[in-house]
Amino acid sequence: MRSFFQFSYLSRGALIAAFAAATISAATADPLTDGAKAYKPFAAEHIGIALAGAKELQAAAKGGDVKAAQAAWIKSRKGWEAAEPITGEFFSKLDDAIDAWPDAKQGYHAIEAALFSGKLDQIAAPADKLVADLTEFDKQIKAPGFTFAPQGLLNGASKLAYEVGENKSKGGESPYAGTSLIDMGENVEGIEAVFKLAFEPALKARDKKLAAAIDDKIEDVEKLVKVGDMKKVDQAALKRNGEELAVLLQNAASKLKLKKPSVGE
Repeated sequence: MRSFFQFSYLSRGALIAAFAAATISAATADPLTDGAKAYKPFAAEHIGIALAGAKELQAAAKGGDVKAAQAAWIKSRKGWEAAEPITGEFFSKLDDAIDAWPDAKQGYHAIEAALFSGKLDQIAAPADKLVADLTEFDKQIKAPGFTFAPQGLLNGASKLAYEVGENKSKGGESPYAGTSLIDMGENVEGIEAVFKLAFEPALKARDKKLAAAIDDKIEDVEKLVKVGDMKKVDQAALKRNGEELAVLLQNAASKLKLKKPSVGE
């Protein structure tokens, strides 16, 4: 099974250290709290990437460089999609402003429609707003006192797994940019990061079989989105496996002494 460590923008050493901290936490009095702390650098790093890409988009738009602006939009989206298990669950107002879909009046998708249609003159103000919103997001998530509640992490990962299978498998999330497949790949990385850093050590101590099943199902979903072309995606299999992953994560709740997440709402 490939590790999400391969694809993280964090240094390999930092991720290994984070994973080791999460593993050690399984033996502590409060492993889920420690696991949530171990996950925070991953989310913060990827929101930082989203912000950096948005700033590059802003500069490219002002400079009239369409190709650079498009590349910057894609870069920013990658960071955002990897952090998506926590965006709506913990930052709902900012999530609505940044990633509203399908009827977006601001944020990524409003910019996408104009940018990838070659209408660079229409994205200056939305790009400024995106930078401002991501700057605020970056500030909040990196605040020393901010912590992720384990319940929220499990909720977010479960909902996203279901969404990948139920909705994103149809391929319409980023139609102008043509990056729907990339979006899903980053989503899977984000789900894997939540599971491995926040929950796997504790779950292994309580139910090794379920922990292994979740690992295997993440790998199954990952393989389905690593096909290079949205037209090659087996939508039925992706729908089924995404939903099955969501159910497995839901089943982990009782083992972790958390509430069963709701999905599909």
